[in-house]
Amino acid sequence: MSVQHTHITNRNPLTELIDVERHVGFMLSINFEEAVLLSNDYWKEIVGGIPMNSFLLASSFYKGNYEQTPNIDREVILLRVLGPSELPIDRTRLDAMIDSYSKRTQLERAKKPVGMETYDFDVLDGFDPFTHTELQFGALRCRIVGSFYIKEGILNLGSDVENFASASHLRAYKPTSEALRTIVNFVDPIRKKQADTKAKELGFTQSPKNFNLGSVRYTSTDRMHRSGKEALVPVGVNPLDFLGRRTAVFGMTRTGKSNMVKTMVSAVSLAGMKDNVTIGQCIFDINGEYANANNQDAGSSIADVFGEKVICYRGTKPPRTGFKDLRNNFYQEPQVGLKIIQELLQEGKGLANDMSILANSISLDEPPAEAGESDKSRWMRRIAAFKALLYKNGFETTGKEKVRFGVDKQILRQILQKIYPDVLNEAIERSSKEKWTQEEIKNFAFNHFPKYSEGVSLRDAARFFEDARQADRIIQKEYDPQGKQVGFWKSLQKSGTADPWFDDELSTLANLIGSKNALGNYIKVASYLKPVAEHHSIASSSEVESDIYKLLANGFIVIIDLSVGHSKVRESISERIARNIFSQSMGIFHNGKTPPNIVVYVEEAHNLIGRNAEPDETWPRIAKEGAKAHLSLVYATQEPSSIQPNIMANTENWIVTHLNNDDELRVLGKFYDFSDFIQSLKRAQDVGFARVKTLSSPYVVPTQIDLFEPKKIKAKIAEINIASSSSVAEEQSNFQPDIWG
Repeated sequence: MSVQHTHITNRNPLTELIDVERHVGFMLSINFEEAVLLSNDYWKEIVGGIPMNSFLLASSFYKGNYEQTPNIDREVILLRVLGPSELPIDRTRLDAMIDSYSKRTQLERAKKPVGMETYDFDVLDGFDPFTHTELQFGALRCRIVGSFYIKEGILNLGSDVENFASASHLRAYKPTSEALRTIVNFVDPIRKKQADTKAKELGFTQSPKNFNLGSVRYTSTDRMHRSGKEALVPVGVNPLDFLGRRTAVFGMTRTGKSNMVKTMVSAVSLAGMKDNVTIGQCIFDINGEYANANNQDAGSSIADVFGEKVICYRGTKPPRTGFKDLRNNFYQEPQVGLKIIQELLQEGKGLANDMSILANSISLDEPPAEAGESDKSRWMRRIAAFKALLYKNGFETTGKEKVRFGVDKQILRQILQKIYPDVLNEAIERSSKEKWTQEEIKNFAFNHFPKYSEGVSLRDAARFFEDARQADRIIQKEYDPQGKQVGFWKSLQKSGTADPWFDDELSTLANLIGSKNALGNYIKVASYLKPVAEHHSIASSSEVESDIYKLLANGFIVIIDLSVGHSKVRESISERIARNIFSQSMGIFHNGKTPPNIVVYVEEAHNLIGRNAEPDETWPRIAKEGAKAHLSLVYATQEPSSIQPNIMANTENWIVTHLNNDDELRVLGKFYDFSDFIQSLKRAQDVGFARVKTLSSPYVVPTQIDLFEPKKIKAKIAEINIASSSSVAEEQSNFQPDIWG
């Protein structure tokens, strides 16, 4: 709710907070942190009760005596009820109650049958009027949340009290619905100016209007404070709070986290549509509930509600049309393919030596530009061998894939001698008949091989690496370091060098291509690699991450459906996409340009954003640095303790439902004033009952979150589209051509 900048000469918003008919107590004591009130059962009954964690107001004035109130007392203190407090007379009252009840039981026993003695009662429950009145009084302990006051004619709120009097004459009041609306939707004037500035920076003509997040709810039992007699007070949130900010959504499964995220996605999208501001939103959907309709939310998903504005990707073979393939083409992106294979293999136990090397040691990273030709040649051979390995183990191809790598003629000669001696023999026989020159003999022999440097099929590449590795084994077996060698070479090697052509990594890849280790023994390669083939797709774009960023920059809602597939691959895909979003946005920012507005949502965040992540890793960097590049992070989990501490420390918005674990609650209690709600959060399991702290709000507000209602959101989208069409038509009708043009 926006702040009304009304001067006190016409209307005093401070006195309007107080309604003397809602009086609930007197101030007994106060300090800078807490206050103790003397209340009465009758006063509580008149106002419909005082729930735990409810807001109260304390002042020494009301509308009729404000002008006579000393300046030092011209403030209203905002309190939150924490629980009962002891009074010095509590022991005396307890003695009186014990004495009364025990005497009453003795008297009734003489008049009534056994077991029926205490069933009769009157309004005073056996007490005399004076004693009964005394027993109705009790004390309430309250947290001091802040102080409302007038400054330059405008209502302000400080987060503390500037002064307190030992001889306090403050009275406490339960706020009316209108006063409560002001309390829970209050935005400080300074914060409002900052929001207006931020809105223009993000492309809005003015700060967008609040959307209704829900209504005030204090306790799980809502028989009185949310009854028909008390109007439900809406809690508004500015969509701007979620742009360029960090938002935490915490709570157990089935307590409304996903409902909250859907509401947030809708509010941000609608705000952008209303003001024609481009906002991209990327949802990492662990459970598939944003991309796919389910039994919740009237059977609709975000994808159903926003239609063409939503693009869905899936990490395995898409189940139907409407999904794009998130999987990478391992032939086009071998480094990504190797990383996925390694992540899956590292979970296996008892791997053969070559499989273990593939899982842990091999790299396909391209050498730096300043590297020598030898390093570049070795890298190209590794790339070719890796692709040949994929081909041999059933990774789908288009049939058009080619690989290129250089092969020295001496290598080919050695392969001919050890693997294809018949080719050499035929060349010699034909040369004697046809009088070939030495050069013609070589050409005939080498023509047995395709032109590897010009590009060959995966099948030819696989055959070459199998042959080369087998020749290498034969040569090594023939070589005897004691001088009794049968062959000339000690291994497969290029001309003019004694270095082996097969380095350790290439040897491993070649062994796996042929499914034989260095000794020629069989390796179960296919059983490990064929299951990984489902994570590869020839149908996907070679630039999936870039495609996603372009969609976000153009204001689409991109849903990454991660509900199927291996968890390791899921983490890898998510991190890769997030890293690309971060690096591209930061690159635009560092070039002095304005990055697009992008909000990143992470469901079940404990699966993707680990507590042990280093500060320089992708997710912590998005949390710490993303705001300046117009990047927002929304993360939802039931395990606050699992989130990297730097991310928690940089979070401005908090939406928390039921948590059942003391350890998780202790983590939460370190932030803002959530410590006041620890017991309530643990006990109340009601769906959608949340405690909300947003950037604009100075304190936590207990809120019942509204349900995500697809029909209402679709209706709002239609309204915006109609208004937008009318605006365009009006502009066109008012257009006057330049006749002098």
